[in-house]
Amino acid sequence: MKKFLVLVCILTASLLCTACINNLAIQELNQMGKNYLDKGDYNNAIARFQSSVDLDENVFESRYNLGVAYIKKEDYKNAIEQLKHSIEINPNSPDAYYSLAVALEAYGLQFEENLLDEENKKEYTEDEIKELLENVKEAVKMYEKYIELAPDAKDTETVKLHIEELNKTIEENQNGKE
Repeated sequence: MKKFLVLVCILTASLLCTACINNLAIQELNQMGKNYLDKGDYNNAIARFQSSVDLDENVFESRYNLGVAYIKKEDYKNAIEQLKHSIEINPNSPDAYYSLAVALEAYGLQFEENLLDEENKKEYTEDEIKELLENVKEAVKMYEKYIELAPDAKDTETVKLHIEELNKTIEENQNGKE
């Protein structure tokens, strides 16, 4: 019986040590990723944040930072995916909703950006534009959720005005395509 208790104690201690080491590694990877992000080295930032997620996929900071890094790299599809995961982990983070709104908006309005790019202009079908506008509609919802969670934020009025602009853009593009 004593051997069994000693074995259980050893296993418990080793599990606790492993968890502590993982937490330290996650913190270190997140800090390294932030440093790369600050330097504009988005590929290395993404690699560090992804390594952090690989160690523990349920750490909000890792998922959120990875989403932000993808926004900086203008990889909005991956940003959206990571930020949605971060919201699943922490549904009360106003910053996560705001960042998700930014990614959804940028992804959804890419057809408008395309109009300005004479060299690489792509023709979007009405269905593609409709699908992209759905992302913009979702962005509006995320901005509204941000305001709901952070009603006293300094940028609340600016975000409200931005929501109005997005709603006009949605309406203009829907009316123009119908």
